[in-house]
Amino acid sequence: MKIEYENGSFIELNLVDYLFFVGGQNKWKRKIIRSLKRFSLSKNLSDLEEEIYGENGIEVYYGGKLLKGKNTNLMFLEDDKSIYNQLSFTKDNLMYQEIQELQHKVEITRQMERINDELIILETILNNYISQFSNSISSNLGSMLFTDILKNNLKFSYFTEKRHYPLEMLNPGELLDEYLKLLRTMINRKEEIVWLVIINPESFLEMQDFQYLYDGLKQISTDTKQLKFFIFSNHKLNLNYTMEDIGKTVLLYENYEQMLEYEFFEQSIERHYPKEFKMTPSELVASFYRISHLIGKDIGSDYYISSKDVVLLKVINNLLQIKVNIETSVDSLSLLEKAFLND
Repeated sequence: MKIEYENGSFIELNLVDYLFFVGGQNKWKRKIIRSLKRFSLSKNLSDLEEEIYGENGIEVYYGGKLLKGKNTNLMFLEDDKSIYNQLSFTKDNLMYQEIQELQHKVEITRQMERINDELIILETILNNYISQFSNSISSNLGSMLFTDILKNNLKFSYFTEKRHYPLEMLNPGELLDEYLKLLRTMINRKEEIVWLVIINPESFLEMQDFQYLYDGLKQISTDTKQLKFFIFSNHKLNLNYTMEDIGKTVLLYENYEQMLEYEFFEQSIERHYPKEFKMTPSELVASFYRISHLIGKDIGSDYYISSKDVVLLKVINNLLQIKVNIETSVDSLSLLEKAFLND
């Protein structure tokens, strides 16, 4: 995959189902997110925007093919509203799309016929009253469409703890079941790739809720092969990471680097570690994601990081030839590890 973030400049990625974007340079994240958001609008660029992206507009490629904004289903989750809006009756949102599909159901069609038959009866009654005042004036109520009823009368609430609440009053984590079911249904119905961009989930979801969302999205992607999602975060996310996640992680520093698959990643760390490398795979994965948001960033003494994590951080910075300052405690390190950090 290739995403243009400035005129003629692309970030190139290997994408199967999902990617994490981490690292100490948040300006990279902002540029990529900015491009994706502007691309999703499917509108001509202004003169000022053309100076940034060029006359051809923002170019995004997947599988060697140029994507078109108007034909690309690109969605964003970045705050509380992003979730409950998808469950409200707002044009093009998930709930809207699914309810609109109901108009083709046989039982809906039959019920609308009954409603319109009743309207004819009501119209006759109304004209009987009007005839008392005029023999020339009559009324015509017309027929009613299913979409008219939805537009004028449909309201949603959420029932919990024996009361109904407006959706916007809920913790977004309480709506994740419905969100995932609607997303899966839409993907199965359209059979088209859906791109989902998740921005700083720690700012609007409890971590256990984001773990639930992340697991659900991975399952949908595995089952349908049609969901691709990106996760951008300025802070560490306490997810249950696995070895599989390593190769799906993109480090953003003054440059960018997509991580190697776990086996090669571990071998690189082991070759450059200042002493015998004894971490288990689960320990190495956990340590890497604890420091991933700090890679390429100057670290002052006000940061609390375990000494073992600091060693891994410096190893990775060295591997990527990143020149940064790290000032932190070296308590409980071996002499070799202390000498390595002080080098």
